Amino acid sequence: MQNAKSKKVVLDTNTLISGAIIPGSTPAKAIDKAFAECVIFISTETLDEIASVIQRKKFDHYFTNTGVSREQFLDNYLGKAIRVEPTEHVTDCSDPKDNKFLSLALAANADFLVSGDKKHLLSMTPYRGIRIVTATQFLVEQ
Repeated sequence: MQNAKSKKVVLDTNTLISGAIIPGSTPAKAIDKAFAECVIFISTETLDEIASVIQRKKFDHYFTNTGVSREQFLDNYLGKAIRVEPTEHVTDCSDPKDNKFLSLALAANADFLVSGDKKHLLSMTPYRGIRIVTATQFLVEQ
């Protein structure tokens, strides 16, 4: 019997932050779909970035209004993600900060990298067989 969660996905920081601060948004729905239907992967490097970015003061009022704390969001995410450490560190993205997501997606043999970064990541799809898609595109994938 095939595992119900057969698709592998990497969610970038943009998608995670957008979903965390705006419940019911397209990124939030994409995160929910990934939790329910996919195996989600993180690395130390991608985790460090989300943990740092989510603490930015500019997001304070969002977390006050959502009823979910930063820590609750991160704990939920970590509880559903599998940590993989890339052995190949790529340098193919024009924004060096995004290479960590490509490296993770390769290490995880991901089917999807979900991103809101039109300029750097989305323009690279497909990347070595990995579909780089928006949250909206991910939601309509079967």
